Amino acid sequence: METTALKTEHISPDETLEVCARQIIVNYFHQMMSYKEGAKVGSDIEFVHQMRVTSRRLRAAMDNFVDCFPEKAFNKHYKTVKSITRTLGAVRDLDVLITRFEKELATLPESEQADIRGLIEHLQQEREEARKPMLRLFAKLEETGFERKFLTFFQAL
Repeated sequence: METTALKTEHISPDETLEVCARQIIVNYFHQMMSYKEGAKVGSDIEFVHQMRVTSRRLRAAMDNFVDCFPEKAFNKHYKTVKSITRTLGAVRDLDVLITRFEKELATLPESEQADIRGLIEHLQQEREEARKPMLRLFAKLEETGFERKFLTFFQAL
């Protein structure tokens, strides 16, 4: 999986702050959403990781440009992005723990490996439980047309 750089070809000192803000926010949003299908599948933990990282970058950009947009509509979109970050975080935290214990497993004596395998299995079950709210959130976002509404709001000039 490749991480994509933020597209900045239309960002220029000749443009207004609002135009540049919209471009940056929309680019981060597209980047974040590009990881969604992989995160839904769940077989490669990097999709959740990259989606979460990009959601945090998107929120930072939104924090920086909040004054460029009408407050009420902006806040609704911001809260949804924050919810995405939080939901992905629950899965990511477990991914990190599982990976850590899997790496340590090979370095342990055979007598200690069974306990660690049991712990990994327990963490994997917790991860599957943590994925359920993430998948429900993704389904809700699709049902409510969040992506279209977000892009309509931030691409409007």
